[in-house]
Amino acid sequence: MWEDYVLKRCVFDWCGISLTESPASRTVVRNVQMLNCEIRNCLCGPAIFDNVVVDGLNISHNLLQCFGALFRRVTLRGKIGRMMISSIADPLALDRQPEFDASAEKFWQSVDWALDIREAQFIECDIRGIPARLIRRDEETQVIVRREKAAEGEWRRLALSDTQWPTALQFMLDSGDPDTVLVASKRDRAFKRELAGLRLLRDAGIAE
Repeated sequence: MWEDYVLKRCVFDWCGISLTESPASRTVVRNVQMLNCEIRNCLCGPAIFDNVVVDGLNISHNLLQCFGALFRRVTLRGKIGRMMISSIADPLALDRQPEFDASAEKFWQSVDWALDIREAQFIECDIRGIPARLIRRDEETQVIVRREKAAEGEWRRLALSDTQWPTALQFMLDSGDPDTVLVASKRDRAFKRELAGLRLLRDAGIAE
């Protein structure tokens, strides 16, 4: 367990956390603040982040991937690089995924809110597998799409081909997730185009 730390301007280079094969062995990170830190070539496995604040995070060398991680009262704010959160614990060991899915389902039942991303300024943000009801969001730039609405297929008629939203919606349908949060990342060069796409989805009654 990592507990009761305040990390200011720290650099993590070629690090990994909670690279476990069992839900029972998840690393717990609790009551931690990360302030203007930097991550280089790091990997996050199925950890539990509990009461954590990340305020400014420079993600060097591509993308920070969080595989199978769980969140309770975690706030992301300030300038943050490219981040992907996935419910898949290990893409190379999908036979163990049902254990992690069962663990996650039980965990989410005990959570009042998981993530607060209202003040985050991402370069890219892809969130998969966290129930939308548990995400505190900026309603203008971060929308919810329910599976039922996506399954109707009306979004395929919209002018979304120059955005990432068709791919994101199709992934939700293929994965079986009940809903998803689409984030127009404020520091992405395509932000205005992505935001316009979210407005099309909302105006069509597909997004909320």
